[in-house]
Amino acid sequence: MSRRETTKLETRQLILEAARKLFHRRGPELCTMRDIAREAGVSPASVVVHFKNKTALLEVALYEDIEQTIAKAVATMPQAGASLHGRLMHIARCMYGFYDNDRELYRVLIRDTTFEKAGENPYLTRQLQEYLQFFGALIEQEKERGKVRPGADARIAASSLFSLYFSVLMEFLRSPDLTPDMALGWLSEAVRQHLTGIVPPEGDKGK
Repeated sequence: MSRRETTKLETRQLILEAARKLFHRRGPELCTMRDIAREAGVSPASVVVHFKNKTALLEVALYEDIEQTIAKAVATMPQAGASLHGRLMHIARCMYGFYDNDRELYRVLIRDTTFEKAGENPYLTRQLQEYLQFFGALIEQEKERGKVRPGADARIAASSLFSLYFSVLMEFLRSPDLTPDMALGWLSEAVRQHLTGIVPPEGDKGK
């Protein structure tokens, strides 16, 4: 790696560290790119060279913390003999607890990135894809254990389970009175109902 490339990486890291510090201290809505540049000790132009706007900087600055939390949740997830429901709730408990540390910050992150065009938030998009692949692998494991019907589409199941998790997360971030335990309880019942189904088998209708 050339000296120029090394310097570029060092500058990028300084910007990210400054952004994390200010985002947590003030909240992203009260921070400007100029504030971040000043905290990092670089020019505003340098910040824009590395990150085209504040949303892009917000995404990258917070991505690593989210990634580490997911990795820790997966590493501590119950394994042998644990139910699919229990394993999913373990991950959700870890994530809701993490977001509870700074709800306003993560509310802004999700608000500002959720409806961006494809390709505008590559870090979080990749993270979501990996998340869905992980959920899909759990479904496949449950198939092998005979706990999920063989014909179930793992990709669709993973997507629908994530949708339940995400809908509760959005309400959690929007509602200060909703505690992590309350959010987890809500999700737990939603997932349980999803896994067991709400339509009675043929011949049992009306019973």
